[in-house]
Amino acid sequence: MVLRPAGPADAGAMAGLIARSWQDAYRALLPAPALAGMPARALAEWQALLAAPPPGIVLLAEEPPALLGLAAIRLRGEEAYLDSLHVAPEGRGAGIGRRLLAEAMRQAIAAGARRGALRVIEGHEGAIRFYTRLGARRGSLEDGEAAGHPVRLWRLHFDDLPALVRAAG
Repeated sequence: MVLRPAGPADAGAMAGLIARSWQDAYRALLPAPALAGMPARALAEWQALLAAPPPGIVLLAEEPPALLGLAAIRLRGEEAYLDSLHVAPEGRGAGIGRRLLAEAMRQAIAAGARRGALRVIEGHEGAIRFYTRLGARRGSLEDGEAAGHPVRLWRLHFDDLPALVRAAG
């Protein structure tokens, strides 16, 4: 497996992976029409983000030519905000997400990040278990939206990024 930075030409493959990941992971949490619109929504979002990226890190995991996963972190001062971590449904449980997360956070630390955060849709217990096993602590429950649908989101915090990297690596 190869980890590499994403570029503008990767937007289509990333959108396809994200759509499949959402349609698998969120089918019990989001309405079918919201999930059906994910391919187009993800493509537009990632084309824009990769054309003019905000400060951060976007890594892809590949076994060429297959895209296995992606991690996207937005850097906000000393905070590394994990915006996306997706693994192809058929690759879950193989350590791809852990490896992507560890490498992305290593790069975030090198860029000055000292703590991390992310949000997880309420009810997505598998994701919450994944992050808490790696040292996340649960914070507040917030109103938000996912795929154009109102949701409640748990905010999770990583207070010690080197410990997260050790746990994920």
